[in-house]
Amino acid sequence: MDHKRNTTLLFSFLFFITYLITIASSKDLCPGTPNTTAAPGSTLSARGDATVNHRVISLSIYTVQISSQIPPEVGDLPYLEKLMLHKITNITGQIPSTITKLKYLRFIRLSWLNLTGPVPDFLSQLMNLEYLNLSFNQLSGSIPSSLALLPKLLYVELSRNKLTGTIPESFGSLQTELTYLILSHNQLSGSIPKSLGNIDFQSFNVSYNRLCGLIPSLQGFDYYTYFHNKCLCGAPLDSCK
Repeated sequence: MDHKRNTTLLFSFLFFITYLITIASSKDLCPGTPNTTAAPGSTLSARGDATVNHRVISLSIYTVQISSQIPPEVGDLPYLEKLMLHKITNITGQIPSTITKLKYLRFIRLSWLNLTGPVPDFLSQLMNLEYLNLSFNQLSGSIPSSLALLPKLLYVELSRNKLTGTIPESFGSLQTELTYLILSHNQLSGSIPKSLGNIDFQSFNVSYNRLCGLIPSLQGFDYYTYFHNKCLCGAPLDSCK
């Protein structure tokens, strides 16, 4: 019974993506009214704006039981600004490279899924990206330093993955006002780049990693921001020996 239900939901998911692509290219829709479309169960929804030829600008799918991968056809929604897939634990595989076709994309939340592979370097091609949340997955490898090339990036959350390597030094030289950087519960090593001390973070967390060395001057963060690392030291932790 569960297998049958999962299969039905999978086809609903793929049908919904195909349907969105169809309406996005339709020229026969009445202008003047914003539109929200929902797939079965009201957990799959999309928002379009008929004043601009009914372009689909937002796609949110959350809290459903679907066994699938992110279909590459998501890249065929060229005016998409927001992509959210959340709490769908049987979504597996890697983030498709076709996402780079979404030149207007500002918001990506692919969280509480079961994605594998790296944090893709090709995300640096999304020059309008402001928000990136890939938390609660099985992503591995290093954090691409190329994310620092994104001129509008404000929020990065990569917590609860299996990321290794160091925190990119380039994050401290972003051309935007990065205010959220949440990297907790990974396997990151090395030190916290001193250049991050130049950023006025609203939220910052590197706890539960394998970091070492002196904590740079970051104002307003307590013990819980840094604890459960290999050998970090300095305020608010114990002083370095």
